[in-house]
Amino acid sequence: MTNQSLEATVDPELVRKWISEIGSDSTAAVPLLQAIQTEYRYLPRKAMDLVVGNTSITASQLFGVATFYAQFRLRPVGRHLIRVCHGTACHVGGADRLDTAIKQILDIHDPDQDTAINGSYTIEKVACIGCCSLAPVMVVGEDTFPNLKGADAQRSLQKHAKAHNEVLPGDTGKDKDAGEGDAAPAKKSKKTAEARP
Repeated sequence: MTNQSLEATVDPELVRKWISEIGSDSTAAVPLLQAIQTEYRYLPRKAMDLVVGNTSITASQLFGVATFYAQFRLRPVGRHLIRVCHGTACHVGGADRLDTAIKQILDIHDPDQDTAINGSYTIEKVACIGCCSLAPVMVVGEDTFPNLKGADAQRSLQKHAKAHNEVLPGDTGKDKDAGEGDAAPAKKSKKTAEARP
């Protein structure tokens, strides 16, 4: 499986515009990459080739910057980002099991793949989310899901997918309507909080 269908369509004129506005020497590498990633949510190869072809920045300089900073992605990212904490408390609490469960429901089997084939979700390991007392924890978009086990993570993701009209490629439907024991997001919207007695 590849993410070929997730590749962005790069507008060469837009990239050339950024070059003219930001600059064309090596000091412009980071801001140019930031502009590209802001537009496309990752760094498409075609956009990077345009930067190299229209500036004095070499391919090795640009690739070196792109791979040095964690903020840059070289592969397409899904519509929703799942961040799984792998800090000490989460690691001890089973973060690896969360990764396995999430990858299963997203039908991700290739260790080099991090995005569901349909572009719905991207899973990302992060060093720390800052909620150690809630370990193990994952964040999907803006919602934090605390104290998870593998099945809880899958049910939480099923609820998120349903709320956002997404399809989980590896969802067999087995736990789709489970109610008790579902992990609820720690962060509630005002509307949800008002609806509770």
